[in-house]
Amino acid sequence: MSTAGDIVLRGGTVVAMDPARTVAPLDVRLSGGRIAAIGAALPSDGATVVDVRGLHVLPGFVQGHTHLGQALLRGLAEGRDLLRWLRERVWPLEAAHDDESAYCSGMLGAVDCLSSGTTTIQDIGIVTHMDAIFRAIADSGLRAIAGKCLMDEGHGVPPGLAQPTAVALDEVRAQHATWHGAADGRISLLLCPRFILSCSAALWRGVVTLAHELALPVHTHLLEHPNEEPEVVALLGKGQLELLDELGVLDTRLSIAHGVQFDARHAERLAGRGLGIVHCPSANLKLGSGIADLGYLASVPGVRLGIGCDGAPCNNDMDVLEEMRLAALLQGIKAGPGRFASERALALGTIDGARAIGLEHEVGSLEVGKRADVVVLDLDRPGSFGGTQVSVYDRIIYGTARDAVVHVFVDGVPRVQHGALIGLALPELLARARRACDALVQRAGLAGVA
Repeated sequence: MSTAGDIVLRGGTVVAMDPARTVAPLDVRLSGGRIAAIGAALPSDGATVVDVRGLHVLPGFVQGHTHLGQALLRGLAEGRDLLRWLRERVWPLEAAHDDESAYCSGMLGAVDCLSSGTTTIQDIGIVTHMDAIFRAIADSGLRAIAGKCLMDEGHGVPPGLAQPTAVALDEVRAQHATWHGAADGRISLLLCPRFILSCSAALWRGVVTLAHELALPVHTHLLEHPNEEPEVVALLGKGQLELLDELGVLDTRLSIAHGVQFDARHAERLAGRGLGIVHCPSANLKLGSGIADLGYLASVPGVRLGIGCDGAPCNNDMDVLEEMRLAALLQGIKAGPGRFASERALALGTIDGARAIGLEHEVGSLEVGKRADVVVLDLDRPGSFGGTQVSVYDRIIYGTARDAVVHVFVDGVPRVQHGALIGLALPELLARARRACDALVQRAGLAGVA
């Protein structure tokens, strides 16, 4: 099971997340990086047969907002709201990255994603040493839309992160030439202006130009914390979405992380335009940002909802299954129990999440012709037990976490087998990451600082 030859997943219950919402005992054949067939008693000629009887076979999970470059920073920015979290801890630490710490962080974050069943991410990277993050993605086997973080000004932005605008955009061009379509097509490039308080109007205009010239999507943080909009208005005299509209950003293939503060005023600006909104409930709770109203957001024409764990320093537990569970539970507070069904929560991390980042034709559901990105779950355990009358979506969303992940395939290549990562010496990676983290904290001047 360690090679990329044909594989038949035999005897499992397929939870396809296709338009018909197929849930049935079916085999799945993976061939040439694609799903070649789904059906009963498929022939196994020339294929390795993987016995998944008693298990559930799902599309690999899609996270629409991550920060692999922050994986080393877990636990180093506790007890702060968004802007203090950035200015006092995360920005100084990100500015201290070198090639080794960036690579270790990227690898640590990527294997964390894979081990909880995530096969595709949309990732805002780091300002410098982004090539090391791309190398980690390539080496890990993860699928990613990713790009360097773009910042050129802002209160509290360290000099090491405030790149000259032209330099930042030139690096994007160079990385596009090197990494777009790399790793057998698993990596594609993304434009990542961090957020309005760290990006000049010139940088936003440059992003819009590159988005159209290179046909690239744009991903940013927007309308996250209640303190954000007042600071933007005081500084620039207008709100965040109004400013992005004037700069042409809303006319790109845009997705945003968070959108907690999104309301009817913002919705009016989206008429005739699509917008991906990636919900990050754990991060929103930890940083005190609030609870996004998914029912309302889903009702706005053109909005496509996904989910993400965000980064390790504002979540700590990068388990997308837990994130989907939390998303469903929190909507009970916003709209009442049962108003956001478990099937919808699972869709956030599969087909709807793929749609939010523009990859719905490639991933997010088990359908013939799509990429062979698959996760196999074991629901036959006390915590996820349910009688035949119980919805499989309820069992997955409310009773399942990363310890239920048995197998993970990306492009038909096994990345997790019987719960263990394939082709990776995990103790060595963790030891290397600890050394890199200690050196990073020393360089940032934060050693011993609470």
